[in-house]
Amino acid sequence: MRMFVLPCLAVCVAMAHCAAIDEKADAGAAPAEDGKNVEKRGLHLGDYHGHHHHHEHIKTVTIEKKVPVPYTVTKHVPYTVEKKIPYEVKVDVPQPYYVEKKYPVHVKEYVKVPVHVPKPYIVEKKVPYEVKVPVDKPYEVKVHVPEPYEVIKKIPYEVKVPVPQPYEVIKKVPHEVKVEVPVPKPYEVIKKVPYEVKVEVEKPYPVEVEKPYDVEVEKPYTVVVEKKVPYEVKVPVDKPYKVEVEKPYPVHVKVPVPQPYTVEKKVPYTVEKPVPYEVKVPIEKPIPVYTEVKVPIHKEIPVPEKYHVEVPIFKHHDHHHEEHHDYHQSHHGHY
Repeated sequence: MRMFVLPCLAVCVAMAHCAAIDEKADAGAAPAEDGKNVEKRGLHLGDYHGHHHHHEHIKTVTIEKKVPVPYTVTKHVPYTVEKKIPYEVKVDVPQPYYVEKKYPVHVKEYVKVPVHVPKPYIVEKKVPYEVKVPVDKPYEVKVHVPEPYEVIKKIPYEVKVPVPQPYEVIKKVPHEVKVEVPVPKPYEVIKKVPYEVKVEVEKPYPVEVEKPYDVEVEKPYTVVVEKKVPYEVKVPVDKPYKVEVEKPYPVHVKVPVPQPYTVEKKVPYTVEKPVPYEVKVPIEKPIPVYTEVKVPIHKEIPVPEKYHVEVPIFKHHDHHHEEHHDYHQSHHGHY
């Protein structure tokens, strides 16, 4: 509680003191503002008319301001003091106690260093070739032979080796020995991924080629050309044989029952889009437009009409009547 009250009292005292300083500063600045004068620059018209010269009269005004003197304000800030009390700490040490000794291991660390590659890139290929050294044949070899020369002759003799009876033969039978290898979990597998190393080689680059040389060719020379002759290959095929085909068997097919469903049919329709501006199409010459105009034409078509024509009857003598009757019959038959 004390820690909360003391900072509050210090803040209140500081605020009251600052307010008193501000009031004093305002009171001292008021009379100074009343006595402040402004520079005035006037023109003397009489002098201008008399001497035709421009003169200025400048007034200087001094302003005095009271500046408050800074002073230090000491503020008591409470803070916590931590006091360390030493006490015994018991550490459990396993028995037997393992001592790990670290050995320095040199690990190669590859550092990518930019290597300057000359252009054009020169590739030198070392070709092994035989080097002939001149040796004199035959040549003298001096071997030191002691005098007198000692000759050691080895005499073979029998060596008896005691063999126990019965003789025990020990045969080693290999058997599997399981050794537990500690494997950390999860086991980290580092897979080396080969990547392509691109060496910038300027292409094309000049290659020195020997000039062509003359090759003597004997002419004419015979050329053997093998010509393949196609011939018929007869493959023996047996007589037509029977192929067993299974008899047809009934297959039950589920026929779906038609259900009423909705069919959506897309009906095309035109969408009129208003164009707010006039589009002018340039036409060089007026193009004549020909349209077909149907004009009715009256045409007279002859129509055959049937009408009855009476045949005249003549009354004369019998002889004339018979002739006329015969003539009329013949004429009627003709028509």
